[in-house]
Amino acid sequence: MEKTVINNRALAFRDYLRNVVRYRQLAFSFAKRDLRARFVQTKLGILWMIIQPLIALAIFTIFFDQLIQLETGDVPYVAFAFSGMTIWYFFTNMVNNAGTALMHSQELIRKIYFPKILLPISKVMVATIEFFVAFSLLLVIMIVLGMNFSPKIIFLPVAMIMTILVGSTVAIWLNILTVKKRDLQHLIPYLTNFGIWVTPVFYPTTLIPEAFRDYIYYVNPIATTIDFLRSILFDLPFNWWYCLSFIPIFFLLILGIRIFKNMERNLVDFL
Repeated sequence: MEKTVINNRALAFRDYLRNVVRYRQLAFSFAKRDLRARFVQTKLGILWMIIQPLIALAIFTIFFDQLIQLETGDVPYVAFAFSGMTIWYFFTNMVNNAGTALMHSQELIRKIYFPKILLPISKVMVATIEFFVAFSLLLVIMIVLGMNFSPKIIFLPVAMIMTILVGSTVAIWLNILTVKKRDLQHLIPYLTNFGIWVTPVFYPTTLIPEAFRDYIYYVNPIATTIDFLRSILFDLPFNWWYCLSFIPIFFLLILGIRIFKNMERNLVDFL
């Protein structure tokens, strides 16, 4: 029988990643538990995954399409806005849920040993499932509107990876910070609510003054991801230079995992 020795000695980065792979089944179990808990004892159940984005879409459409009448070119506003919403809510689900995974699982962390990074990973899994539901709804909307699908839609996994990369990076750093700075977890929803206004989710980039447009994309990689998704869905032009914003994100992700790994040794003391 294989023996597992548990101590508070810091693992090498490679060994830690091996441990994560070894306990990967736990991430699936946590994700399944979260999905069940979210919709248990509700009459509509999983249909809330469809109802919630549709309500937000209706609000945006009435206000920005009917009242303000934003210009989105040849792309119907409903499809334009919903394409941005699928990425934005994918990102905010990861930030809001995965970013506070440690704080919301304190009892579990105290009871059993496992690589704690599996907790935010499981939240990312749940957010990915919800993204697929929302994206399927977007495809239905495009079919109903009689829109043609661009061949570039095969690059959808790239858009997903871009979003997961940013969302996971933010989530890991939030877990690192909120363990010691508890006030931050109450600030996160306000930051995400503000972020939608500086990200071209429901409005075209032409509304952003040209002098500030490049800065928005270089500082906000989610804006780049939304533009990329619209490019592959609606065959719109895309500025590949904006992808430079993902270079620091990649290094921040690696650094965040390393710090998270070292923090695990004394995590119970902070919780």
